[in-house]
Amino acid sequence: MTSDASVLVVGAGPVGLAMACELLRRGVKTRLVDAAAAPSDRSKAIGVHARTLEALDAMGIADRFVSAGRKVHAVNAYADGARIVHVSLDDIDSPYSYMLSLPQRETERLLGERLQELGGEVERDAKLTALTQDPDGVTATLERAHGETESVRVPWLVGCDGAHSGVRHALGLPFDGVPYAEAFVLADVRIAWELPDDETHAFIAPDGAIAALPMPKGVWRLVCECALTEPRVEDLARLLAERGAPKATVTDAGWVTAFQIHRRIVPRYREGRVFLAGDAAHIHSPVGGQGMNTGIQDAYNLAWKLALVAGGAAREDLLDSYDPERRPVAAATLAGTDLATKVVTLHNPIAREVRNRLGALLAGLEVVQRRMLAEASETAVGYRNSPIVDEHRASVARATVGKRVGEQPTLADWVGFGGAPHPGDRAPDVVIDDATTAFALFRHTGSTLLLFDGAAPTPEGYENLADIARRVRERWDARVDPWIVVPRRSRPPELANTERVLLDPKGAMHRRYGAGSECLYLVRPDGYVGFRSQPASWKALEEHLEMILR
Repeated sequence: MTSDASVLVVGAGPVGLAMACELLRRGVKTRLVDAAAAPSDRSKAIGVHARTLEALDAMGIADRFVSAGRKVHAVNAYADGARIVHVSLDDIDSPYSYMLSLPQRETERLLGERLQELGGEVERDAKLTALTQDPDGVTATLERAHGETESVRVPWLVGCDGAHSGVRHALGLPFDGVPYAEAFVLADVRIAWELPDDETHAFIAPDGAIAALPMPKGVWRLVCECALTEPRVEDLARLLAERGAPKATVTDAGWVTAFQIHRRIVPRYREGRVFLAGDAAHIHSPVGGQGMNTGIQDAYNLAWKLALVAGGAAREDLLDSYDPERRPVAAATLAGTDLATKVVTLHNPIAREVRNRLGALLAGLEVVQRRMLAEASETAVGYRNSPIVDEHRASVARATVGKRVGEQPTLADWVGFGGAPHPGDRAPDVVIDDATTAFALFRHTGSTLLLFDGAAPTPEGYENLADIARRVRERWDARVDPWIVVPRRSRPPELANTERVLLDPKGAMHRRYGAGSECLYLVRPDGYVGFRSQPASWKALEEHLEMILR
């Protein structure tokens, strides 16, 4: 009945695989079980967004995904014979300034390979049929293919087992929401036409919309609003023509399926020692391709917290932050995709005319495009209202006006820090020099402490930063990696005996993080700002870390 694993992950889709990989990467003994006898061979979810690629980069496998996938550089929408929206993805604020198109079976294959490299495996033909829990752990019943059962006892369990989640049913949690009235068809085909094959194309017509998304190896994914139950190739070609696409030849239909979409969400993501992630917790319209990406981000958020708690390195109430951080993200995604779906499927002619004119106007505004890119790529996702993020700032009344005095922030420094990434925001990447980026510093499994020198190179400032770095290493060495960042081309003599000094010769890192004067940023293991302080304060940082770590 007992298991040597600390965590049982149920469901070996992309979310469960990502969860297991992240736990194993952090040294947590993990079992991953799945009811299916073999991995799915379907293409299913195909869009991998920038923020997910950033997480895969931290896992060490983003380059494998990019090599296997197809980069999509723009999104287009057409109505009444004209293009009403064109949004380039090249300006996404990420090293991955595009959407990567990759069939879900390939996503699962690549994550599965990483799982094996980390010493894990998928236990198949193992369906969860029941679970109970008490203050010390969870007891799960697994039923094998031939009817035999296994009782597994673990400290923690994570349900990543999809929209029909057995874990959610065993917990008795409702899955509130409704289905959409519209019916849809999905098909993987080949299309010969004049449109760019590295951009998506959506054609909006009175009878419904049809979208074409490029995939690897010359395949296109068609998603069509229509009531056909057994669509043929000629039906798809006809629908493209009827809804405004240019002349096209459609052939080689592969996977074709009719489906109905729902929008649903659970009331909470945690029930005692059991957690839900991905489609087990939320499902919504496929418009924007957010589903799989949101689920993988669930896993990326929970795994580092669960690893610290399971390893005895953090307080158990750290896990209380999972629901307030991730459930609002899913709720916002449900609302956003619901609105987008309703806008795309409008049938009232007056409403359609307003949509077409307003869409063309808004999509042409730079500020709107930036927001659209950030939302679609999930780089805008943040946790400013999280119970585990905080900051320490001196009053603006203490800022100097005019000439800089020692390490005291000027009014410009104070304003610049206020406009920089806030606690709960994604810590942005910065190219520091030809060999170093901010994301490269964040790839380890712990938190990263950035101690910025600012524009005033004083002996007192160097002493303070070196002292903070020393105290952090002495107390939380394996969990927090401190770097003193100086806007210089060479190491200051005052820091000759300090191990981790990052030279920022062009000041790019300082500018991006609003570090005109001495300050610090604590970047969490998932790449979000957990805490910041201006000026750099050991006492304030210690109080924050003691709230989370043992």
